[in-house]
Amino acid sequence: MKLTLDTFERVKNVIQTDKAVVSDGCKALVLKDVATKLNEYFELKSTPEMEVVYEDGIYRVELKFDALRVKKFNVLR
Repeated sequence: MKLTLDTFERVKNVIQTDKAVVSDGCKALVLKDVATKLNEYFELKSTPEMEVVYEDGIYRVELKFDALRVKKFNVLR
């Protein structure tokens, strides 16, 4: 049975979408690491959120977080 071009594109999109899925464990680990680093610069209100989307051959990673304040820090020169 031959796959039509439309069917092929749908199968390709499903495969690519599956690759974009980040497991809950992986996501939790990344967010823990990110929160640790962000806490050096901000007083976080809650744990950051992350969304990973696969689009046009590129993974788009969006981080979102709310901060109560920006911490003061000195820049070394």
